[in-house]
Amino acid sequence: MGQLRQGACAFFGFMLVLSIAVGFPRGHYVLVVVDPRADALVTIDTIGRAGGSLVSFGRTPWIAVAYSEHDGFTRRLFAAGALVVLNHALAVGCRQKDNR
Repeated sequence: MGQLRQGACAFFGFMLVLSIAVGFPRGHYVLVVVDPRADALVTIDTIGRAGGSLVSFGRTPWIAVAYSEHDGFTRRLFAAGALVVLNHALAVGCRQKDNR
């Protein structure tokens, strides 16, 4: 259990640094990260409760690109349970296929 906790702390620490480096997401499209134990329905519900729409999933069901035309979407996503909200341009890495 200790290694799992350390791994989770390292992951969220990395995501925090990444979100600070990228800056607060602006615009209508964002990359949403929910609890890694969550399934796709939790991700969809989180986005929906924030007044947004699912655009696409990343490689996992707990990472998705979401859209809302209303201001304050990022704040509402956090209030709905999102752990991290980033600029949607980062989704390119989530959607890349392994071309080997």
